Formats: sequence, C-alpha cells, structure tokens
Amino acid sequence: MIVAIVIVVGLTGCYNDKEELLYPSAFDCASQTISFAATIQPIIQTRCAIAGCHDAPSGNKGGPFTNYSLIKNKALIIRAQVSSGVMPQGSSLSANQIALINCWVTQGALNN
Repeated sequence: MIVAIVIVVGLTGCYNDKEELLYPSAFDCASQTISFAATIQPIIQTRCAIAGCHDAPSGNKGGPFTNYSLIKNKALIIRAQVSSGVMPQGSSLSANQIALINCWVTQGALNN
C-alpha cells in the first residue's frame, strides 16, 4: 500500500513542460521593429522551408516559402497557423518565435 502511494505521488510530481510556454516573454511589438532578413527569414528557413514542407519543390497547400514575396503573400495565414500550433507540423516554435512572427505581421510584414 505504501509503495503504491509513493509511486502515485512520484509519478504525479514529474512532468516535462516547455519553459517558454509556461513563462512566455512579455513582448512589446511597439517598442521594436522586427527585421524580416535578420529574424523572420531564419525562422522560416529552418522551420518551414525545409524538404517536404515549404521548400522550392513543395506541392503542399501552402506552397513554397523560399523568398520574401512568397512569405509576405501568406503572412496572415502563417501567423494564424503558428499561433494556433498547427504549424510547423511535427515540431513547434518557441513562444518567442511565435511572438516575433506575430509582431512582424502586425507591423505590416515589411521587407527589412
């Protein structure tokens, strides 16, 4: 009986949550301009425009995200998909990366 209680207490006390989801950073979009080239493009290149997803030969619904124009044309959809956690499939973005994409789109998805 005591062993069962110890096991139950031990198992319920252990969990593996992502720190950035538990303690999201306070991101103030108004205080900074998010750079497409320095911030957004690297996220897209490493997490979205990869083989089998949104690379050049992509035949999926979203199409390729290989240059600014293609990404800008889908900016609102990208924001919605990453904010909801639907994309990227098979992985996730950090709360900070999601906030950066959100701010970039809110600021007009500039090519800066």
